Amino acid sequence: MKHIPKEIIDALLNFKLESIISAIEQFRKHQELFLPDSKIKIEEILDHEPPNEQLLLQILNHDYIRPAFVVQDRTFKVPFDHPWQPILDLYKENLEKVISSVGIFEIVKQGKKYPSGTGWVLSDELIVTNQHVVEIFTEKTQNGYQLKEGFDTITIDFNEEFERIHDFEFDVLEIMHVEEDDTSLYDHTPDLAILRVEKINKNGRKLPPPLALYEHPITYNQLIAIVGFPSADYKMPIKRKFIFNNIYDVKRLQPGLIKDVNMLYDFDFKHDCATLVGNSGSPVIDIITGKVVGTHFAGSLNVFEGYAVRADVIRNILANLA
Repeated sequence: MKHIPKEIIDALLNFKLESIISAIEQFRKHQELFLPDSKIKIEEILDHEPPNEQLLLQILNHDYIRPAFVVQDRTFKVPFDHPWQPILDLYKENLEKVISSVGIFEIVKQGKKYPSGTGWVLSDELIVTNQHVVEIFTEKTQNGYQLKEGFDTITIDFNEEFERIHDFEFDVLEIMHVEEDDTSLYDHTPDLAILRVEKINKNGRKLPPPLALYEHPITYNQLIAIVGFPSADYKMPIKRKFIFNNIYDVKRLQPGLIKDVNMLYDFDFKHDCATLVGNSGSPVIDIITGKVVGTHFAGSLNVFEGYAVRADVIRNILANLA
């Protein structure tokens, strides 16, 4: 295992754009992190006399410290002087392996595709996602779950990337397991589902390799990254829109930290990655090992606050299925 110097971790944990001058300077230097919508809005703020410096500093800090890097050709780029650059580059090989095994569900209806959450490869034919993702395109029956009326099929595409057009799709064949939730505060269950998909798709290509589950207890400020497909949520505050720049439903890498390991329930933890609704079902990855520490299932639109089901819960479900 590679060793991360303490000063690099400390610099990341304590980094903050303290002054409006330094914040604007980073914005000018790293235009590639701020795609069209974001740049236009920031320029509008700068054009006001006087500009709203508090809002601008808040926006730039959020964009800069909890980014959502666009994935292209199963990799990502981080500016050389970005606070995440030393760590993400050190473990880039781990993260690229993860990237290839994360896909977006697409509902096919009358020949058109509609994005519907994220999933990741657990075994040679099993995919993990959230219960609430599965309920978008299936309905419960006496014998399990079936596709909702009017849908042609459900696929998962592992190559839905920004400005890339070549699909890498596999049909969903069966809902293997769904954690039941009685919606009672004292009887809450993990928001998880496991699906079976094609091992080999119609083009003769094999399903991407499975991701390994993390074996150790998670810790406060553990370095993590989420890989998923954030979707548009038009109820979100303006400041959150800046990070995603009206580019949605494409694969992204979203680094952050674990912020609370002792939550209300005995299966989840809190993180601070920048996520949106389409991230439901995304794997939460320990950056150092490249292993899955959990599956993201919910987040707040007002602050960087997300929630995930721990990997040991997934391991137990898998053992019961076996």
